[in-house]
Amino acid sequence: SVQSMTTTVTADVGATLQQIAELTAAGCQIVRVACPSQDDADALPVIARKSNIPVIADIHFQPKYVFAAIDAGCAAVRVNPGNIRQFDDKVKEIAKAASDAGTPIRIGVNAGSLDKRLLQKYGRATPEALVESALWECSLFEEHGFRDIKISVKHNDPVVMVNAYRLLAQRCDYPLHRTDGEGRRRLRRARGERGLTVRSHGGGPAPVAEREPAPHGRTDARSRAGGGPSRPYRRP
Repeated sequence: SVQSMTTTVTADVGATLQQIAELTAAGCQIVRVACPSQDDADALPVIARKSNIPVIADIHFQPKYVFAAIDAGCAAVRVNPGNIRQFDDKVKEIAKAASDAGTPIRIGVNAGSLDKRLLQKYGRATPEALVESALWECSLFEEHGFRDIKISVKHNDPVVMVNAYRLLAQRCDYPLHRTDGEGRRRLRRARGERGLTVRSHGGGPAPVAEREPAPHGRTDARSRAGGGPSRPYRRP
């Protein structure tokens, strides 16, 4: 699916819907809107209702915005646990709300906001660090029976990012969201200049998915994180 993200302030409903309409006309199939404030969260119900394509809420800073996005009827919610305060403590509630509403969760790990303990363990934002962070968060949701998850990782080095996706494809069966925008350009450049291809667990190209439900009955993600205990760390 072709996904893009609005550049408007989400709380400006008119401007945001106008940009979504323009993206839709250009062939966009899924749109993501940023939600860093309460005003943005308050705008989500109208945007989700009036948009002609599925709206993904990109949550920042506060777990309460996750619940607002689910209640607003957003097609999915993207979270970066590294920039949401006390996210792990709210996973049980988020899992229940998302499960009840049938709302998928995308766990988006960014190199710039990795937990400091992972940085200490690996020395820097390595592919292994990105994968451990993503699969750790997946394991928290799995503990509450929630597996409607997608994973994405971001790094400014395309080789690190592609290698992280390769590791993810080997160690879990969750859909992998290959980043749009600058991330997509980096991936294209990585493939074109260095011959890198992300492969799925089965050997084919890794899927690009936004709404595909995660497989059920899979091995817990934390057991696939590799090279460490099943619970390597917990956020403070």
